[in-house]
Amino acid sequence: MEDLHRHFGSRRVWEKYDIPKSPTINVTEIWSHDESPSIVVESLSISSLSLDNWLQESPHKYILAGPHTRLLRLVWVGEDSTFRHSPASRELEQLLNSWDLQDGYDYALSCYAGVSALPTRNGTSIFTATYHPKLAMAWTHRVLDGEPETHVVVFAEGEERKEILQALKSTWSASFIGHPMFPAFLSSLMLSQELDSTLEDIKTVVRNVEARTGHHRFSTRRQTRPAAGELGSLSAEMSGCAAKLANGTRKLKVVEALNAFMLEHADQEEEPFTREVIQRQQSNTHAIFMGDDEKKKQSALVSPDASTAAVLRSHIGLMNRRVEMQFVDSTYVQQRVQVQIAALFHLIAQQDNAIAFETASATRSIAKDSLQDSSSMKMLALVAMFFLPGSFVAALFSAPLFDWDSANSNSDRSSITVGTKPQFALFWAVAVPLTVVTFGLYAMWIVMQKKRMKRRLTTGYV
Repeated sequence: MEDLHRHFGSRRVWEKYDIPKSPTINVTEIWSHDESPSIVVESLSISSLSLDNWLQESPHKYILAGPHTRLLRLVWVGEDSTFRHSPASRELEQLLNSWDLQDGYDYALSCYAGVSALPTRNGTSIFTATYHPKLAMAWTHRVLDGEPETHVVVFAEGEERKEILQALKSTWSASFIGHPMFPAFLSSLMLSQELDSTLEDIKTVVRNVEARTGHHRFSTRRQTRPAAGELGSLSAEMSGCAAKLANGTRKLKVVEALNAFMLEHADQEEEPFTREVIQRQQSNTHAIFMGDDEKKKQSALVSPDASTAAVLRSHIGLMNRRVEMQFVDSTYVQQRVQVQIAALFHLIAQQDNAIAFETASATRSIAKDSLQDSSSMKMLALVAMFFLPGSFVAALFSAPLFDWDSANSNSDRSSITVGTKPQFALFWAVAVPLTVVTFGLYAMWIVMQKKRMKRRLTTGYV
């Protein structure tokens, strides 16, 4: 099974991970107070020179004069407005090797979407969660000397990173943060909240387009007819909304897969440290309000072995119910988008028909003018035909081809015989062949044009 994960991991689809960044590492750590349910979230930057010391730091330290235990380490990959750098390839590889995350990291980069669990290695569980191109997360979870350790490498930029950081700063119990599925829960929560924001943005655009097209029945919607040149841009906006909704459907499927994956791993055996933390925190929380006998009685009623799994299942149940309503809302918005796309299609078709009608009217006007011009040309041709024979005869007789002097000396007035000069035969000897050559060249040109057109039609070249 591990060989198959390595096979897929050898083919990455996340190219931006391969770009070397600044040799500074941005990390987030979560610490749990040993004697109270308080949680401390620290964000800091680690230089490449101090990376070894940071990796070897003790999981226990005093924060604000109180003993704390580290529950989670998270390393950010990618850039955003707050952290403008990411670990370079060498530092990132050192992190992955130290946390046994190289295979999980490679496998996460080979997926477009989904969640998976890699084979356990030396008591360390390896998990991945991916949603291209917004999120790629790989993490390990193990129990060392009775203490849980969760190490996460996550790619998230912009709004995605802000959502995860905001979720980390919320109020969570130490046992819940120490559960192996907590990073998966963060991914599901981030994608779910991002989907809500996307749907709200799409609704704003749809409301504007509905007001422009008038294809709605909302009485409170102000009516504004779109100009002819705006129909194309409005149609492009609706197509973009449809693409975002398709992306939202994929996001819903990933959230469902994450929730199902968490439910599958929710009933893992509670670590001894987690049980100890739950018992200690519940005891300290009620110590102020209860006597010793009542405190012991209350602690005996607590079932710490099932508490974290129960909390996780409760959170997942709430997430699943939100997913169901998000799917209903997404379907509703998608139908509104399709209505506007169809409305814009018909409006554009009506506009094209109006333009075609105007074009047809102009064509009819041009045809009418052409008919009048054709009639005028026919009249001119008729007049030319009327004068052409006489013009030809006059031109022929005016040429020095006839012997008019001999006709004038002829005493017989009844005779109209006119003698010809030698140039008369020369005129026909030149004119007739030249006419034949002219018509022959024209016929050859016509034949060549027909052959060329036939060849173009045969080869499909126009």
